[in-house]
Amino acid sequence: MKRKECKRNSKGYGLLGEQLLQSYRRVPYNKHMPSSQSFAARNRVLLGTLLVLLTIVLLAGGWAIPYKFQSFSILYKFGKLKLFLRYGKVIGITVVLLLFYQVLLTSRLKFMEQVFSAGKLLLLHRINGIIITCLIAAHPVLIKASENFTPYTFTKKYYPEFVGIALLLILLILSATAIFRNFLKMPYPRWRLLHRLGATLVLLIVPAHVLWVSDTFKSGLPRSAALTIFTLNFLLLLIVWLKRLFKM
Repeated sequence: MKRKECKRNSKGYGLLGEQLLQSYRRVPYNKHMPSSQSFAARNRVLLGTLLVLLTIVLLAGGWAIPYKFQSFSILYKFGKLKLFLRYGKVIGITVVLLLFYQVLLTSRLKFMEQVFSAGKLLLLHRINGIIITCLIAAHPVLIKASENFTPYTFTKKYYPEFVGIALLLILLILSATAIFRNFLKMPYPRWRLLHRLGATLVLLIVPAHVLWVSDTFKSGLPRSAALTIFTLNFLLLLIVWLKRLFKM
């Protein structure tokens, strides 16, 4: 239909015709997306793909650490005990990396929201939280299975393990209150404050567990990589709190 015909018909149909005419005027004459919008959409897809690939590469690099940089505890174990310990370490490294992603997903960085949108980031944050909960429950079971579930003694040399137990409890509490908040009848502002403070506490004390629980992270590339991740974690955490305090 031509523009003149559309205008003439709209006068006969009153408000509905006028609305159709206005919508007709807003739509480009051709059926193709404007080049600027198409370019922006392609950029979002490209950046999103790159971020996903970087995530996969980072996870793959973390998974390789227990194989390429074996600790003494792995070297002196055999059979299923060695498998339990190695898989437990892989899961532990995965949890640390996913915690880093949790901060990134809630950092409200503009380029992240432009690529994925705020709604998708929130959904990814929730899914990532569920994955972390499942993995954090499996991690200590595999580690202790590699030691035939021998209990720890209350000595100084086991303080990284007890820090890990504290991390486990905090993460489970955060997950449980997030999932069952309505059942527990927790007001949203109180739950949000608890969640933020608990997550901040986890991110601040997790280096004390990772850097000293295994000799793998005491030197070399694994330690440098871990320190880089923890530094980025701290900076992102600082950005998140500054934005919330100053409502940026």
